[in-house]
Amino acid sequence: MSTLTASCTRGARELPARLTPVDGTGHAGDLVIARVVRVGAYPRVENTHGRDVRIRVGDEVVGVLGDRHSTTSIYGGLPEGGLPVEAGKAADLLAVGGIVGIAASSPESLGTATALELVGLAAGEDGQVVRLQRQAAPAVAATPVVLVGGTAAEVGKTTFASALVHHLAGRHHLRVGVTKLAGTGRLRDLLTLADAGAHCAADFVDAGLGTTYGHSTDAVVGAARHLMNRLTDDGAEIIVAELGGDLWGAGIPDILRDPGLVAAARALVLVPSDTMASLGAATWLEQTGISIPPVHGVPHRNVLAARERVGKGMGVRLVDPHNEQDMEQLVTEVLLPAPPAGPAAPVAAPAGAR
Repeated sequence: MSTLTASCTRGARELPARLTPVDGTGHAGDLVIARVVRVGAYPRVENTHGRDVRIRVGDEVVGVLGDRHSTTSIYGGLPEGGLPVEAGKAADLLAVGGIVGIAASSPESLGTATALELVGLAAGEDGQVVRLQRQAAPAVAATPVVLVGGTAAEVGKTTFASALVHHLAGRHHLRVGVTKLAGTGRLRDLLTLADAGAHCAADFVDAGLGTTYGHSTDAVVGAARHLMNRLTDDGAEIIVAELGGDLWGAGIPDILRDPGLVAAARALVLVPSDTMASLGAATWLEQTGISIPPVHGVPHRNVLAARERVGKGMGVRLVDPHNEQDMEQLVTEVLLPAPPAGPAAPVAAPAGAR
């Protein structure tokens, strides 16, 4: 039997040396202690070093309460008003990063969620429940940002973003900040981006959100602005920001409409699951009025065939992250040229914007 502290707890800053389980009503961001009673869809939990550690029946996990509304993995979360937490109550592991809630649905190919038995909310020596420390900013720095989104999870967003970071840092000698602004917290993704040559890195978990599902617009967009400012303060000259999952969920539409983030954005890279998804993503952007210039990535398919179909069907050229010429053209023609004249000062959201 062992106790594993999951990676999403890092948003609580410093954890007390000793955590004590207490009963209460848990809310998104509260740390919780749970015992494994059946290993299911996720047989491992990512620890605070970004390593996936195998879990066994009887092991205890220190995780974070939250919601996850994935179309490719587990869908679940917390009841409205919070989750009653007391020893012996049932819960589920919703994500490898340690998100805990009640699973509502899971793909047949994945199987049922790993079943947990709650031990209690995690409290410090003062008896107060430990929770993620939310960070938000009312305005955002004007540092240029490249947003990388996709039509689904696991389509190659991190692969594209990593290749872009490597190109910007290695060939153009820029200090690149990397972040993940939305999705379900997992340290592995951030470390992958950082390892590509980033100067600095932080994600929404560092801003106090275990996931960006189920949160208000103010919370998600405020955290995104904070991360942009933090990376700017750390010396980033350009920021590569991944958007997890698909463009519909996790508060991503609100991020893509925020005036300050839109002003800083040089491009929105769209990584599709297939060529028809490229058309769907472009149509969605047009219908929703999102004005960030799109760049179409190559799906995980035959590159030549994908270029042919999208070129004929949409009249656009796909960018292959594994092609040095493609990446150089993207950087020199789209990302590095100065944008049209506009406000250079940080841009705040309109009063009352949600």
